[in-house]
Amino acid sequence: MSETAKFAVSDGTTYHSPFVDELRSYPAAGVEGIGLWEFKLEGDRDAERAAQLADAGLTATFCFPLTPGIFTGNAHFAHPKDPDARLAILLESVRRFAVYEPQAVCLLAGAPQNDDDAESRRRVVAAFKEVSAVASDVGVQLAVEVISPGAAGSLVQSIPQAVDLITDVGADNIGVLLDNWHIADEPLENIATYIDAIVGIQVCDKAPDSAGRFDRALPGEGIFDVEGVIRTAHRAGYRGWYELEIFSDDGTFGEPVPDSMWQRPAAEVLDAGRVAFESVFARATAD
Repeated sequence: MSETAKFAVSDGTTYHSPFVDELRSYPAAGVEGIGLWEFKLEGDRDAERAAQLADAGLTATFCFPLTPGIFTGNAHFAHPKDPDARLAILLESVRRFAVYEPQAVCLLAGAPQNDDDAESRRRVVAAFKEVSAVASDVGVQLAVEVISPGAAGSLVQSIPQAVDLITDVGADNIGVLLDNWHIADEPLENIATYIDAIVGIQVCDKAPDSAGRFDRALPGEGIFDVEGVIRTAHRAGYRGWYELEIFSDDGTFGEPVPDSMWQRPAAEVLDAGRVAFESVFARATAD
């Protein structure tokens, strides 16, 4: 590559691979960071697991709690439904993730409730104030992910909306997480304009015949301008982590997609993902 990128993989990409296996497979594939999903962290051995990550040379990158927001949005993180219960779980998750020293614990604003965007947003702001206070107490960075609207809608559909929400929360420990799946229709100049707020970038692609957001492709193998996203961020000064996140449903959440990557060996997906990313990154930063 023309420059070396910080490359991580969300372990939602290797959805069925246990944490203990990922300690071996990720470093073996040349992956330096791992985005932890809390559902894989069973039991109360977090200090032990954090030490294992360090011994494996892995950095915890963008980590997803069991409930990253008070409202649901899509098939992920669908339970429980009660906002107060979800907030209580989220607060505990932030405390729990602290030992892993993640680049950020991820938050989702979710979908508006009862078609009332303003009231839903007010409740999200109030909840994120509580989350921010707990995160500050335990030294954890947070990141609100921009989510394109699905059938249920989305309270944070763009980078400016994410920044506005964070401003209303009034916290200095919340940044923005981009996933190029969700910003495909966003002007690239928004990335440059708000580069100081962006703490992480997730990458994937979309095949022309994709069945939807649970049918993703490797970077450079689809119709998204992944190269443009990386080039814009790089030129604006971004030198943070890029995290591969591939959802490729094998029937876990709905209709299985053809040749689901979730059914392929993790080592194969990790190797192919790293090679694909490195190729796109090299082109994006060549000049």
